[in-house]
Amino acid sequence: MIGRRILRIKVLQHVYAFHVSENNDLPTARNSLIKNIDDLTKIFFINIYFFINFIKFYKERLEKNKEKFFPTEDDLNPSTVIIDNFFIYNLLENEDLKYGLANLSLDFPFESDLFWDVYKKIKDWHIYQSFVVKNKYGLVDYQKFYSKLFKQFIAFHPLLKSYLESGNILWSEDQNTMALITYMWLKNYDPLDYESTLPPQPFKPIKNIGDEDDKEFVITLFDNTILNKNKWDEAIQKHTKNWELQRLNLLDRYIIHQAITEIVYCPTIPLKTSIDEYIEIALQFCTEKSHIFINGLLQAIIDDYNKQGLIHKTGRGLVGN
Repeated sequence: MIGRRILRIKVLQHVYAFHVSENNDLPTARNSLIKNIDDLTKIFFINIYFFINFIKFYKERLEKNKEKFFPTEDDLNPSTVIIDNFFIYNLLENEDLKYGLANLSLDFPFESDLFWDVYKKIKDWHIYQSFVVKNKYGLVDYQKFYSKLFKQFIAFHPLLKSYLESGNILWSEDQNTMALITYMWLKNYDPLDYESTLPPQPFKPIKNIGDEDDKEFVITLFDNTILNKNKWDEAIQKHTKNWELQRLNLLDRYIIHQAITEIVYCPTIPLKTSIDEYIEIALQFCTEKSHIFINGLLQAIIDDYNKQGLIHKTGRGLVGN
């Protein structure tokens, strides 16, 4: 599943773009955000497409190697452990993957170049060399091997990056995130556990009454961060004496805007969770000491808003948190 932190980061990216571009069309910007998040699943399927088709390419090469004029013993009797096992069989017959892959319309003339490059490189890969000579294999062996193969040779291949850039300028940026998600998905894939075989979704499906809707969370966060820009700026200015608002780093400023929005408009999310999440985002994307400044300012605003009765948390264990 694509987690809430990724959703928060996508909202922040689009909030930043909205303000920097001086855009005034909130519905269009919101639709662009939702589409960009939906596209994360497409990037996952692109990753899986190249992984699965490399396995198929590998199988074809083993057969063609037998047709050489002077085949070696390895050519005539190759190890098929990479392609003949229950893990790969299940992956190739996964109906949810088939459905997602069928909806892709890939047109990449350098696909075979990527597969050839990976095929040649894995022969010298120490993990591959150790794997093909094992006497016994279990689920964990397959999970580790295929996830590492994907991460090492496919996820960040220049030709895959080129393809993603040609599809959408944001896809290349999102690949770092989706490569990690694909890697973890392969690492946890268990043919006997149906839930683990489901492709990650951008928005968590609602299963039970009371479950939070991820899409509503994103829309609430995006809309109210933008609509309350002036209000949040006033709160910042109130607690930054002798500091002009314009001197604040823009990204720091919008992280604070979004954090306040979540604290005020998302009553079921604990205060600590919101603060911790945005501090982590600041550590990831901002300057070295930004997280300290953001944390101090958020605490001051929260104390002020609590005194004014502007923060209301609902749900078990959330009142006063």
